[in-house]
Amino acid sequence: NNENIISCDINHNQELNNLINKIKPKTIFNLAAYGAYSKQQEYSKIYQTNFIASADIIESAKKHGFSAYIQAGSSSEYGLNSDKPSEDAELIPNSHYSVSKAAVYQAIKYYGKIEQLPVQQLRLYSVYGPWEEPDRLIPVLIKEARKKNYPNFVDKEISRDFVYINDVIEAFIYAAANIIKKHYGNAYNIGSGNKTTIEDLALLSKEIFNIESNPKFAEMENRFWDLKDWYSNPEKANNELNWKAKTNLKSGLQKVAKWQEDINFDNAYWNFNK
Repeated sequence: NNENIISCDINHNQELNNLINKIKPKTIFNLAAYGAYSKQQEYSKIYQTNFIASADIIESAKKHGFSAYIQAGSSSEYGLNSDKPSEDAELIPNSHYSVSKAAVYQAIKYYGKIEQLPVQQLRLYSVYGPWEEPDRLIPVLIKEARKKNYPNFVDKEISRDFVYINDVIEAFIYAAANIIKKHYGNAYNIGSGNKTTIEDLALLSKEIFNIESNPKFAEMENRFWDLKDWYSNPEKANNELNWKAKTNLKSGLQKVAKWQEDINFDNAYWNFNK
């Protein structure tokens, strides 16, 4: 309901403090981010939003006490060390965004291990599903595939670990509901554990949507942070959060296709590709 939605610019410290002082939240999911998309290049806003504002939220909330603070981290924290890393693997950031996310993890680790606050970080892999921004890979892929076409692809060997939005939401809920002191400050990989190349994705789309033609690759330039082996090791989340991705990629793509059809995606007013 609209009365339950309150807007706040987390980069405006006084505005943020006023909101937290008013609500005194007990459970906080910080999903705010800037810089994850190639169109978001303002480096100062990357660090302000992803690092400083996150610390500001915790500093403000801890004055009132809280039960759980779950930070949306990113697989980008691993940077060049992207081949199925465990959570204690070396972080080798390869973009301002990955630096900012790695930095906020250090803050989460500090608040959890030193200040003993109930905080954790979930390192999200390639989340997809309904309401993803319409110019992202999966929404564009499904939009074209429903018309028996393909979008422009990068190098076919570039890989991702795709994880469906419902599974990710479940991970946040599990983390908040089951947080215990010995796990304060921990990070968890939230992914399927499956490596999916762009070629795999294209051929799966060909199968699902009965596309007659074959996909072409390298029709668009790779992003400078794209990597060939970028997938998760979710074992720690499986064991400590009792969480596991349940939605396989084929089923997830079919769900996105049905959703696009149900909401008339191609003509939706928020589809800024139009």
